[in-house]
Amino acid sequence: MARLRLKLHCTTDMGIRAYLAALLLLAACRSAAPDLPVAPNAAEAFGAVDEARARKELQLKEAQAAFELDPADEDKLIWYARRLAYLDRFEEAQAVYTKGLESHPQSWKILRHRGHRWITLRNFDRARKDLMIAHRLSLSLPDEVEQDGQPNAAGVPIGSYQSNIVYHLALVDYLQGDWNAACSVFELGRELNSKNDDRRCSSSYWHQLALRRAGRENEAQALLGDLHEPLTILENESYRQLCLLFRGERTPEQVLEEFQPGTTEFATRGYGVACWQKLRGDERNARELLSRIVEHGPRNAFGCIAAEVELKR
Repeated sequence: MARLRLKLHCTTDMGIRAYLAALLLLAACRSAAPDLPVAPNAAEAFGAVDEARARKELQLKEAQAAFELDPADEDKLIWYARRLAYLDRFEEAQAVYTKGLESHPQSWKILRHRGHRWITLRNFDRARKDLMIAHRLSLSLPDEVEQDGQPNAAGVPIGSYQSNIVYHLALVDYLQGDWNAACSVFELGRELNSKNDDRRCSSSYWHQLALRRAGRENEAQALLGDLHEPLTILENESYRQLCLLFRGERTPEQVLEEFQPGTTEFATRGYGVACWQKLRGDERNARELLSRIVEHGPRNAFGCIAAEVELKR
């Protein structure tokens, strides 16, 4: 028994020494290696998600209280519905917009937001109808900056009401496979979308995709050639990278690196990469990537919606 204890003690002691030696070697390797970015751990990531949701819940309570105090106010109604949608309560948001149109039947602002959320709910016909009416009603009126519900780090809105109407209307045509109609609407909105680089990148990206799908390759290349660096991007870096991909200045690997399935960035970039692959005849990899996007979401991302449509097409 004493011999057995001695053997166990020696073995354990040797194991500890080996473990300590390994730790020292690892520390030396780390000190010699260049600094690398450290990804947040799972607890931090979940904590950030919980914090964002708690903030959105509080914003919804505030918007609901303001609306209930003055339900006839168009702006308060819109913000109440927008806050519902930010928490994925899309059907409830649509009900608020629809009720609001009873009191404000000529509200192009309500129609703009309801049209957007019909896209989220995959009802493209109703989206197009709302956005067409919103566009017609807004034509003779001065444009307005549209405040963001979840502002970017700079706190600078990137769109106006009219530019957002045109942008979403063109997206509906694109999602329905009417490439030339989408091109016409994007062309209509070029001046509206020229006021900041974020919207120029996002609209140019979708516009050039529609042009390519319509067989208008030269026009697509010319459109991307108008995006001159340096660009000031506050929100749409993913669209900028996709424009660079189609210009031949990025690889698919560079566009997708460090982005995980289930994020809006992966859905956005992944759909663009899949289109790039498809247009080059790589159907298998394009389908695999589209399937990953649809499997992981998020469902409200335009990249995910477009991926669903592409797989069904």
